[in-house]
Amino acid sequence: MSTEQNKALVRRWFEEVLNQGNTDTVDVICMRCAPSFVVIQGVANPAPPGLEGVKEIIRTLLAAFPDLHFTVGDQIAEGDMVVSRLTVHGTHQGEFMGIPPTNKQMEIAGISIWNVQDDKLIQEWVSWDSLGMLQQLGIAPAQS
Repeated sequence: MSTEQNKALVRRWFEEVLNQGNTDTVDVICMRCAPSFVVIQGVANPAPPGLEGVKEIIRTLLAAFPDLHFTVGDQIAEGDMVVSRLTVHGTHQGEFMGIPPTNKQMEIAGISIWNVQDDKLIQEWVSWDSLGMLQQLGIAPAQS
C-alpha cells in the first residue's frame, strides 16, 4: 500500500468508525488477529484486547459524547506509519470514566499514530489534551 492509501485508511477510521459510529467497519479495516490489535494510551488504559475491546471503547465513548466528531488535520505518512493531527469536539451527555454527564461541550487537540500492515490498521498510539478536556467539562480547575 502506498503512503497515500495508508492515510486514506486512517481517515476512514476516523470518519466511518468514530464520526459515524459504524463499529462494523472495525472488522473490515483492522487486523482480524485480535490479540495483535492494540490501542495504546486511548480512552481506556489498558484497552481491552482485540477488536471486540476496541468496539467496546468506541461504544462507551459515543455513549458519553453522542455528537463526538473528529476532524483530521495534517497527516504525515512514512512506510507503514501514519501520524494524524486531530481536533475532537463533543458534548458530555453520558457517563465518561465514572464522571456523570455535565452537558458541557469540549474541543481538544490530539495526535494519533497508526501502524498499517497488509492494508489493515494494526496498532494505534494516541495522545490527547485530557487536562484541557476535564477543564472544559468543569471537572478540573482552569489554569490561571
